[in-house]
Amino acid sequence: MKFKQTLIAVAIALTPMAAMAAGSLDVFYVNQDFNVDGSPDDSGDGFGFRGQAALGQGVSLTALYQDADIDDADFNSKETRIGLSYDTKLQGIDVGAGAETVTLDLNDGGPGDSFRGYSINAHASMKVIDNLSAYARVGYTDIDEFDGAEYEAGVHYAFDKQFGAFVEYRVADLSGNNGAPDLELDTLRVGGRYNF
Repeated sequence: MKFKQTLIAVAIALTPMAAMAAGSLDVFYVNQDFNVDGSPDDSGDGFGFRGQAALGQGVSLTALYQDADIDDADFNSKETRIGLSYDTKLQGIDVGAGAETVTLDLNDGGPGDSFRGYSINAHASMKVIDNLSAYARVGYTDIDEFDGAEYEAGVHYAFDKQFGAFVEYRVADLSGNNGAPDLELDTLRVGGRYNF
């Protein structure tokens, strides 16, 4: 029931994006390693959705939602991002920058914790061979008691103009402030993409 409600909510949120001129919708499996300084490392898996819709002049609206159940500590991690991205071509390489609002909700069956803030990034992608592209992103994220660098790299294979698949890996190395421990989130995403 919870999964069905989440699917409906995400579909409603992404419907306006699909109505725009161009963009993409990703559905993916997520594996997340959750490493808190001074505690045993933990990991879990789940699912996620991501959308991008072109607004014109190189500007796009972006949105991401992912949900993972962390095994040993028995809690749930939800991450939501909504932002804007600007992209252009530079000597055959797509380059750009983006800014996002970030919410990280951690819940172990009780009220849980919610961390809110922002992330800014610079990114680039290039075609390696026909139908295969590689991309990378470097960013800075600040969510309440945590802030630090994010690094992401991935590859995307286009089966045709509409359908593709991707694998990507992100490391968020966040320092704790005001007595909070350091936090590292390692995220693997494997999924499919629909271009519209």
